[in-house]
Amino acid sequence: MHLFFLITLSVAALTGCKPPSRGGAAIVAQVSDAEGLGNALKRFWPVPAFELVDQESRVFNSAQMLGKIWVVDFFYTSCPGPCPALTSRLSEVHRSFSGENRIGFLSISSDPEKDQPAVLKKYAEKFNADSRWLFLTGQTSAIFSLANQGFKLSLTRTEGGVEPVTHSTRLVLVDGSGWVRGFYEGVGEEGNEASVRLGEGIRKLLEEIK
Repeated sequence: MHLFFLITLSVAALTGCKPPSRGGAAIVAQVSDAEGLGNALKRFWPVPAFELVDQESRVFNSAQMLGKIWVVDFFYTSCPGPCPALTSRLSEVHRSFSGENRIGFLSISSDPEKDQPAVLKKYAEKFNADSRWLFLTGQTSAIFSLANQGFKLSLTRTEGGVEPVTHSTRLVLVDGSGWVRGFYEGVGEEGNEASVRLGEGIRKLLEEIK
């Protein structure tokens, strides 16, 4: 049985709730979108164990990720910045693999105190999310830890700003064994190119779980 382990590593830089510049987009160990995107996807680290709640108020446990490919992002429903564009990008990928039940999608709220299940459900409906696409909320501390230590994506509180938090705009690809296999910018021109690579990465992982 595959197990999830929590690996604590420092976050090298903040990508923010805006499209990061290519030079400042590095996260832990200077991982970039270009890594792990060759003929064989690199295995970075296992996703930590976590338990959150989806838009239907159902508990979602990380063990449920095993055996499927997942694309993960962090967002929040009231985001005035690129979150709608980020979710639209994920929606495009979702549609591209319509009917493929070996793929799941997780959108995790960076503002869980406001993004309760009912709010997430309404937001999910805007993007025609089916049962494969879950919008998750939970304890703030757990989500911040999951983003920063688990996925190595920056998530910080914003003091006195319009946005309550600053978060990464990357999409994370996770394989059927629970390992992070790739990072892809989700917005802007860079996101257009990364979206193609993400699709290629998903198809490669589908070959692994045949």
